[in-house]
Amino acid sequence: MSKSPINEAVLSQVLDHMRNGQLQRCVEMGINPEVLNQIQHPTIMSLLRNTPVNWVNVSINNSMIEKLLTNAARSEEETRLIERAIRLGATTTLLKAFFGLTPQEIALQRTLIGVKAPRGRWPELSEDQDHHLWYRWTKLMAENQVDLKDSLAMLDVAMLVAEELLTDGLTLAQVWSRITYWIEKGLYKQNQPVSSPPEQRQLAIIEQPPQALFVRRSDESGAPSTDLGEGELRQ
Repeated sequence: MSKSPINEAVLSQVLDHMRNGQLQRCVEMGINPEVLNQIQHPTIMSLLRNTPVNWVNVSINNSMIEKLLTNAARSEEETRLIERAIRLGATTTLLKAFFGLTPQEIALQRTLIGVKAPRGRWPELSEDQDHHLWYRWTKLMAENQVDLKDSLAMLDVAMLVAEELLTDGLTLAQVWSRITYWIEKGLYKQNQPVSSPPEQRQLAIIEQPPQALFVRRSDESGAPSTDLGEGELRQ
């Protein structure tokens, strides 16, 4: 029976810690302080190195491995999201809010993928662009059943819309700005049917003449009309 490679690897690590004066690291590995004094003796060292009996127990923490793999996959997905958002014209403010990137990190990412930082004010959306944006956004929100509280899912939908409207000259920054405006103004309701974007009209205040009285019209028979939409103003 040959010597254990695990024993040899651990022993080499212990000796390396001892040479560097890191005795506490050896204790943390599970070796008693009394044993450390004996390990330095050549005979004891040879015994521990060449024995076929495993004096080291190795256990695998599968749940920890799964967490590490999940985090690694999440990091790769986040990297792809950042690059995708930058290519679609995300602003520094948007990238900082979603991914916690500093302006320096954002500038470096833009340089790496060859995208210039957006400058100047965004052009106003045309009426056709506004209607198309509203229709596509509300349709994707409904199809994917996106909750308004799920910010990353909201961003993903915004990027899908921006990719569709990229040929129209719209950027992710413009799309996100318009979407957040609709939500803040309460113009979008969860699970509402897809429709045209609501128009915002200003109400004109009309002064009513004193002692004005609205009465219903009567037909020829003298019966009051059921048309409640019109009336006559009589002094």
